[in-house]
Amino acid sequence: MNPIWVGMFHVTGPKDNAMLEGDAGAWLWIAAQAEDAAKLIIRAESVMRDLGLFVIEYEDFQLVENEDDLSEQLAELIPEARRNEESVVCGTFHRYKHHDA
Repeated sequence: MNPIWVGMFHVTGPKDNAMLEGDAGAWLWIAAQAEDAAKLIIRAESVMRDLGLFVIEYEDFQLVENEDDLSEQLAELIPEARRNEESVVCGTFHRYKHHDA
């Protein structure tokens, strides 16, 4: 089993994308088993592409060493990521309506 990594991803897509419900984009936490942060990015980008979305930014990568140190929001993603090495677990899509100018 690879270690679990988490990161915050900024995604966007076409207006008719079902995940965005007509909004311009979203921020969300993603967790998955990965060798390192770079592998998490690759896995997350692949899943977002499958959903018709594009990753435009990412930040706040953390190797999960102690789940007690995680926020409740992140801790909720870890059981599925730990249980299934193929899972890329997405947190809540925090959508926004307009792109910043």
